Amino acid sequence: MNGSNAIIFSLIGSAMEALPIAFPSWFLPMGADHSSARALWLDTMGAAQIGLGLGYLVRAHLFPAAVRLLSAIRERDSGQFALADPRAVPGR
Repeated sequence: MNGSNAIIFSLIGSAMEALPIAFPSWFLPMGADHSSARALWLDTMGAAQIGLGLGYLVRAHLFPAAVRLLSAIRERDSGQFALADPRAVPGR
């Protein structure tokens, strides 16, 4: 998977989530609890696709960017805070 595939995966998942809301007449309540199996399936699969797409984007792009940012901050601040030598304390 690459970034484009992950974005398209998430968009298709979002469309799957939006279909029962946009067109409720396509998903007639058939269950005893007045739910539609089609709408539940689309909601579940839409959430799974969104999770897979966003999970890839976070793992492939967000984590490495955060690591680069934190390492740049750490490199810039290194040496500015030096602890005193504990053996140099008088009176021991």
